[in-house]
Amino acid sequence: MGSEKMIEICIDMEEGEPLGATPNDKLVITKIQAGTISEGKLRIGDQVKKVNGQNCKDCNDFFRALRFAAPCAKIMVNRDEKKAEELEARVHIPEDRAKIIQRREGYVYELATLVWVQNGPKLGLGIKHFQNRVLVSRVDPGSLAEKCLVLGDHLCDVDGIPVSDKDVARDLLVKNIQEKGKVTFVVERPDSIDAKQWAKQALATNLMQPPSVQMNEDVKGIASQYRQALPGLKPPAKSAMSTGPSARRVSIVEQTQTHEIGHDHEGKALRKVK
Repeated sequence: MGSEKMIEICIDMEEGEPLGATPNDKLVITKIQAGTISEGKLRIGDQVKKVNGQNCKDCNDFFRALRFAAPCAKIMVNRDEKKAEELEARVHIPEDRAKIIQRREGYVYELATLVWVQNGPKLGLGIKHFQNRVLVSRVDPGSLAEKCLVLGDHLCDVDGIPVSDKDVARDLLVKNIQEKGKVTFVVERPDSIDAKQWAKQALATNLMQPPSVQMNEDVKGIASQYRQALPGLKPPAKSAMSTGPSARRVSIVEQTQTHEIGHDHEGKALRKVK
């Protein structure tokens, strides 16, 4: 690639000081925390190759090398300038839209923009809702969706409107494409192994859950027992509701009656209370 090159970045650091840059399992930097020593030095999309001359094959190698890197970490990275600019634009989520995100460990967040092209590629996007989340369940090869979304992405909003129902998300998507020719999403993307596994299971689930609270397993069991018992239940021999010409009008007369109420002192005399 023409814009890709290996560069060495020197970062002054004190022992135990956090770098503030988060790599994924391929050692590509996906997040840089504001106000940390890596800000302005490392860039999103940089792929770490070495730290102080030591090769890094995975995150364990990287963090182990950093632990002994003070007073200066010389980090060799593979950087694609064009890709870095695109990624930085995508991870910059406007303040008003960032407020709705409940950031979770193991996920990366970005702003995905889908631009409609007249007589161009088809949309090629499938969505489903699962546990109050709208998930990307289908991305067709060569489609518009493939340029900015991946399977398992959670669409947090559509053009600034939070969504938890696939029908609402679809209607907003169509409306924005028709009116503006483009649509943007704040996307929560699985990044860790656990997060990717959860997304895989969610997509494999055929249960199209409505956006509501799911019943607990014990409640489901009781409901299931009642459903099975219903066909076997016999109706009463005589209806409590009389019908036809012989039906009499019933009037309720208020009377003072004495009712015996069972209590803990059954059979014992109660003391009078003055």
